[in-house]
Amino acid sequence: MNYKIKERILKNLLIEITKKYDYMINEYKARNIQSEETLLTDFLTSLLNRDGFKKILLELSKLSSIEKKSIAVVTLDLDNFKIINTSYGYEIGDLFLKEIGNLLKSISRSNWTVARIGGDEFGISIYGIKFNEILYEVERIKSVIENFKFKVGDSYLSTTVSVGVSIFSPDSDTDILSVLNKAEVGIYQSKTRGKNIATFSSEDIQEKLKNLEEMKNMILYALNNKEAVRVYIQPIVSLKKDEIIGGELLLRIRYRDRIVPAIQFIESSIFFGLLPKLEKIQLDKFLSSKEIRKLKGKFIFINRHIKSGHLKNIRSLIDKLSYHKREISGINFVIEITENSFVENFSSLKDIVAYAKKKDVMFAVDDFGAGFASFGYVSKIPVDIIKIDGSIINECISDKKHQAIVKAISILSRELKMKTVAEFIDCKEKLEKCSVFDIDYGQGFYFNQPIELEEFIKLL
Repeated sequence: MNYKIKERILKNLLIEITKKYDYMINEYKARNIQSEETLLTDFLTSLLNRDGFKKILLELSKLSSIEKKSIAVVTLDLDNFKIINTSYGYEIGDLFLKEIGNLLKSISRSNWTVARIGGDEFGISIYGIKFNEILYEVERIKSVIENFKFKVGDSYLSTTVSVGVSIFSPDSDTDILSVLNKAEVGIYQSKTRGKNIATFSSEDIQEKLKNLEEMKNMILYALNNKEAVRVYIQPIVSLKKDEIIGGELLLRIRYRDRIVPAIQFIESSIFFGLLPKLEKIQLDKFLSSKEIRKLKGKFIFINRHIKSGHLKNIRSLIDKLSYHKREISGINFVIEITENSFVENFSSLKDIVAYAKKKDVMFAVDDFGAGFASFGYVSKIPVDIIKIDGSIINECISDKKHQAIVKAISILSRELKMKTVAEFIDCKEKLEKCSVFDIDYGQGFYFNQPIELEEFIKLL
């Protein structure tokens, strides 16, 4: 046989052998990968199992050490799940667990890892979470599971969860698996405290959660006993004419023989989604007062916490206030929102403010100058009043930079045909500075502290 023909045959044979070898290697690798994935996946829920969760935690802890970001490890144990298994059978119990797994996956975010790490125990890691977000996310998880209903025939099954939470910090922790263990100890502590409770390994967070829960109990008491929600107003005074032009409606709760100011419970009311209910009770009591016609022509400021996607509620409020002004009281209503909310909802607020003007309801931006350079925003949305943040007023006596800020706000507001209110005026020196800078109105303890509606009307 010709040498070149032999060489060609051998080369072709070598190529075929190489292809077959590569195929076998790749098939072996694929089987190994598939086998590893199977070993790390929970057969029932298709979530990661305990080993898979630990593997991800170890990988995240390495990334955390590089990026200097914290990791929240949240463990959940279904309360009274044994009753479901005993009463309805293990097949129904398995279906229930599968639905809980799907539910947790559906509410997860891009920085979450969700796993089933035990019989009725689930684990969630949240990468890069900030301290002030942890409580909100844990409460959201609890609430979603508590409101979940699983239909079995004519019945609905539901459950609550006992939660344990621990935080991995790259500055102080080296072993994330010990953080997982702490979170699971938290589950046991939650169950011994009464179930449907979250326990944090961090004392600071646990103390904050305790305070939020205490305030929640007080708020729920007020919602069930509407007389506990009190109508307070802090006067707002014209600095040019030295007369009361109106006031700001402030939330207060009477609880255990004392009046509790909003600053003590506002965070909890927002956290648990109870603030709108409190505000509605307070506003309804104010608008239904027999003495309210004596406020004709006065400006009543009503502060509202705005969330994205909830602007329909503001339209309803505008309609309500517009009708009341036109048909009943003749009050000049001013809806005030924080500078932060104003900027965050800027694209939607333009139409809302225009709608309010048609309805003869005014808009104010509260806490102005606290954290955003917002004149670019207010120049595009014609709000009526700017309330200068109290922290700026506090420093305006001696600090020239803060004096320059107040002066600039005053000048630009006049150019934009907006009125100005200086908050936190509690001494004569602040009043004099604000008067020099041509601020229109003032609010603070120098004029009067917040008082009940009846006392406010007597001042007029």
